[in-house]
Amino acid sequence: MQEGKKQRIEFLDYLKAVCVIMVIITHYGWEDKTSPFFTMLINMAVPVFMIVSGYNFAMSNRKKADGNLEKMYGWNMMKPKLIRFLLPFFAICLLEILLLAAQDKNIPLFRIFVLGAYGPGSYYVPIMLQLLVIFPLIYVMIAYNAKLGLAVAALANLAFEVCVIVFDMDKYYYRLSIGRYLLLIAFGCYLYLHPEQRVKPYQMWMMFLAGLAYLIAVFGFDKDFELFGYWKTTAMPVAFYIFPIVILLFRKFYHCTIPGFAGRLLTQIGKASYHIFLIQMVYYHFELGGAIMQTAWYIAVPFNILVTVPFGLGFYELDNQFVKKAARGKALHPGGCIGNIFICAQVVSRDTVCAFFM
Repeated sequence: MQEGKKQRIEFLDYLKAVCVIMVIITHYGWEDKTSPFFTMLINMAVPVFMIVSGYNFAMSNRKKADGNLEKMYGWNMMKPKLIRFLLPFFAICLLEILLLAAQDKNIPLFRIFVLGAYGPGSYYVPIMLQLLVIFPLIYVMIAYNAKLGLAVAALANLAFEVCVIVFDMDKYYYRLSIGRYLLLIAFGCYLYLHPEQRVKPYQMWMMFLAGLAYLIAVFGFDKDFELFGYWKTTAMPVAFYIFPIVILLFRKFYHCTIPGFAGRLLTQIGKASYHIFLIQMVYYHFELGGAIMQTAWYIAVPFNILVTVPFGLGFYELDNQFVKKAARGKALHPGGCIGNIFICAQVVSRDTVCAFFM
């Protein structure tokens, strides 16, 4: 399943594009999200994103660090990832500060900059930053022994859920923890590092049925388990449901390319999925859709997609331009790397605010 000489894997972009649109759909104010359409399809966006994150991190770490733990924790490896996550995030933080100021509301800087800002899915950035710290260990375990690595990740994920109960962790802080996604991320790492290890059909069926049984019990029969009490739609058992589906998608479509405008558009949306995700956070939290947000779903949902996706694409292009200029030394600032990120974020935030209100 690895890409060989191919520099970009369009399938991964397609997958991310579909998932970020599913995220926009699920964050609309639905009255009921317990139908099979949500529990078995739309709600799978985040688990798939976590699997793809594990896959992409593994790809990057093999190419740039060759599995060397010291290199994986080195600044040369961490810096580009930090810039990729923090530059657009800081821009969104500054945008939210401006919007809060315009509404004459309090501006809790710690809440905005440290706890993921405001809006649906705001836990994502803190989780990704934790992933930067913990992923090299996951990589080393999976690379050394796939089955053992997956088992350790599953046990660590389960131990985290037990600790949530034992220490009565608040739901707010639970959402910010990487612990709840360890198995999904390990699955993604396994997919990249061990493409030669074919998961047998009976194993896939066993996993799928186990995960499906959990979804049916929780959402079909309203079963309440003591474990996995928070965020049931993406809890650890869901990994067993979605992983066989992702394997099949990889096997069938990994080398497929969609021709024409549709393929190019999906690729671009996939590349910009993180920026689109950040834009939808702001869009939903500050209700920038206005009165149309209160209309019927078949009007509001397409409208939300048609607003957040183009703005996210524009945000992605702005981000790329500033990063390229900084790399060429045209946007350097005496404050060093962090100073450059902050200055770029200010400019991106200003341009994004203007774009929203013009």
